[in-house]
Parts: sequence; structure tokens; C-alpha cells
Amino acid sequence: MKILFINPPGNLELEYGELRDAGALYPSLGLACIAAIGLEEGHQVQVIDAEADQLDMAAVMSRIDAYSPDIVGLQAFCTTQARVTELARRTKELSPQIKTVIGGVQLTLFKEQFMNDPVYDFGVYGEGDEVFRALLRQLVGEQKLAEVPGLIWRRDGTVITNPPQRLIKDLDSLPMPALHLFPLDKYHSSSQLRGRKTLHIMTSRGCPYRCVYCSSNLIFGKTHRFFSAERVIREIHHMIDHYGADGIQFYDEVFTMNRKRVMALCQALIDDGCPVPWTCFTRVNLVDREMLEKMAEAGCYQIFYGLESGVQRLLDLVQKDITLEQTRVAIAETRRAGIESVASFMLTIPTETAEESEQTIQFGLDVDPDYVYWLTCTPYPGTGLHQLALQDGRILENDFTRYNVFNEVVYLPAGRTLEEIQATLKKAYKRFYMRPRYIVRRLKGLHKLPPWKLWNLIKSGLRMFY
Repeated sequence: MKILFINPPGNLELEYGELRDAGALYPSLGLACIAAIGLEEGHQVQVIDAEADQLDMAAVMSRIDAYSPDIVGLQAFCTTQARVTELARRTKELSPQIKTVIGGVQLTLFKEQFMNDPVYDFGVYGEGDEVFRALLRQLVGEQKLAEVPGLIWRRDGTVITNPPQRLIKDLDSLPMPALHLFPLDKYHSSSQLRGRKTLHIMTSRGCPYRCVYCSSNLIFGKTHRFFSAERVIREIHHMIDHYGADGIQFYDEVFTMNRKRVMALCQALIDDGCPVPWTCFTRVNLVDREMLEKMAEAGCYQIFYGLESGVQRLLDLVQKDITLEQTRVAIAETRRAGIESVASFMLTIPTETAEESEQTIQFGLDVDPDYVYWLTCTPYPGTGLHQLALQDGRILENDFTRYNVFNEVVYLPAGRTLEEIQATLKKAYKRFYMRPRYIVRRLKGLHKLPPWKLWNLIKSGLRMFY
């Protein structure tokens, strides 16, 4: 069969707003993993990334018509749902025989909402790799669709949701993401990351934490499963040898979840010669001095921490399960190890007062990471945070395409005004980045960035300040 995966039209303005020049554009690892399953099963597979190639809907439809696929695979998030559904509708209008398959977090959260729309033939919910493999085998075989766990389908017009697929225990059994199907010359990492071509890798899946603003455990479960060190190193070398990567961003939700595993992986990277520098995402309660020193020795130069708030009451409200003291220690130890820290804070959490926003800004100044993102609270549908937002204040924006924009205010806590929050956001950026001491410190390290990335940081900063 001929399979076509599509990332719908979009642009960095929709995702980053005034920070668009500093933002990242990566190939979808989700689509790349599922595309690899199609190839492993012996099918013809192509990918259209309309955002990377800057294609409008008409151009995408022209490519679909030229390829004439049997299956079109789509991935939906709340921010892309409208565009994905329009794409599926146009695909069906072009050729009703094309089977449309929808996956992603939004489908998993709102199964009926999607599958009641006849533009979708099949839904793949949860961890989709083996679900898609089983679906392909049924479509070329006896089509016993009821035997495919994790599949949503129709029988005589009635939507049927099969029992969930078990999570994959042996992640090494999966093929490497089929990134060669993507226009790799069109992507770039965030502007604070070194290297001209940093690509991303998932070395693990799952997160057992319960943060109310996140829905990832619905896809990968409240477990933490990881690829072997050998597989990770093999994938890094594949990135270097085949795609020209000169940096790696480990895209795990919580890279340091399993301390023993992280120490072993870092030692394997050291033994291998640390071919490229790398970064990761983790939590402040899951690092310590010995681990950070080992990570630095293994090539880690930057860690992203979600700090969320400088008010313990609000951290407890969003069930972050960290303390302010853990944050202070983690940022200090990260700097001591010679690793840069990037921190994000959510201003305007439900029930947050103007005084508490000020406390969070001051806390960010006190812990003093190398880079900071001040974001307004975005209550994504299907999350516990969305329920909290409905109970306190009001949601201003129901156009979910605006929910990824860094400087977009989509929610107001009770007693706050739009103008005050917008002013608070700009004040936070100015107060952090315009400090003379901070500027002097950053100038010492900015030479490590490619000139075009440095320029993009400056442009984004000027937009946020003024």
C-alpha cells in the first residue's frame, strides 16, 4: 500500500508569537516513528510537512493527488485540530477511497469528538506504534478490525472503540524514526541551542508525575520505559552520519527519571567519545551534584527545567510535586557543574494574584537561570488545569490555534485584567534580561552560538521588551 503522513500547514507565528525567531522547528517524532512502522511492514511511505515546506492547503492537496495514497495518516493536537480536520475533509473530497487515520493526544483525549466525523476512517489512540502495525496487517489481510487493540473504527456506521493497546515494554524492538522522509534542511533548533543542525531524539517514554497542565501520560502511561544505551548511541551516530547533526536534544519528558540509567547512559557516551554536545529536559527534584557532573562530562551543556511558579501554594495547586528549595539547589548545582539552565514559568495560574505573579518574577531573578521563558497559563482542553481555569476566572480564547503562542493571553484568573497581565509579561522579560550583570555573564557564552541564532535571540528579545 501507499501511505502518506501529513503535518498540516502552519508557521512559527502560530506557535511562538513574538518569540517566533527564537523558536524551534523540528520534524514530528510521532509521525516519524509511525512512518518507520509502515516502512518496516513493506509499504511505500512518504511524508508531507506543510509547515516546514511552507505549503498552503491547495499545494498539499496537489501533492496528495500526485501521490495517490491508499492511506493518509494525520496527528492531532488541540492547536492543529481544525487544520487537520480540514485536511481530512479535503482528502475525502479528493478521493473517498483514501483511508484516513488519525492519531495524537487530541484523538486520545476526545475519541468520540473525532470519530463521529465521517472524514476519519480509523483512530489510533494511546501509544500508536503497534496499533498502526496491526491495522496495516488487517487492511492487507482478513480485516478483523475488532482484534486490533487501541483502534477506533466503524461497523455499519457505528463507532467502535477497541480496548487499549498495552504499552510497549521493549522499546529497542522499534525501528528508528524515519526522519529521512522529512525535509531535514528546513528544520532548526531553538536559538539558545548551540550547533547549526541540532536534531532531537527520544531516549525514553512516559512520565509518572501528575502535573495538572499535562496530558502526556494518556499517551505513554504513568510509567517510564527507556531505550538501551546501545540503541541511543547507535541513533546518535545515525543522526550524525546520515543527517549531519552537530548537536542532539534529548526530547524525553523527564530525562533523569531513572538515576541509575542516566549514569550508565552518560558513561556509555563518555566511553564512546561524546561525539556531539547535547541538551535535555528534566525536573529539579531529579538531579544531584554527582549526576550533573557526569552529564557535563558526557557532553550535556544545557538543561531545561519547568519551574512554573515562585509560589509554593501555586506549585501545590498544579501538583508539580517540587519545592522552591529544590529549585534553588538544582539551578545552583547545574551552574556549578558547568551546564546552562533554561527555566520556564507560568504566570496567571488559576487563583494567582498580581502579588503572586510578582513573587514568581522575583523568584526567577533570585535563582537566576541562564535563560528564562515567562509564559501565561494555557489551560489545554482535557487537562486538570482546564478544569481549574473553569472554576476560577475566565477563558478568553476558544480558538485553540492560539494556545501555543507564547505571548497570547487565553485565560484570566479572577480579579486580573488583560492589560495588567500583558504589562506583567513584558516587565518580567525586561527585568530578567536587561540586568547589567546578566548581560555581562551571557556575553561570555554567546560566542558559542551561530551568528544567525544570536541575531534571532536579539530580534525576539526586542519584540518581547517593546
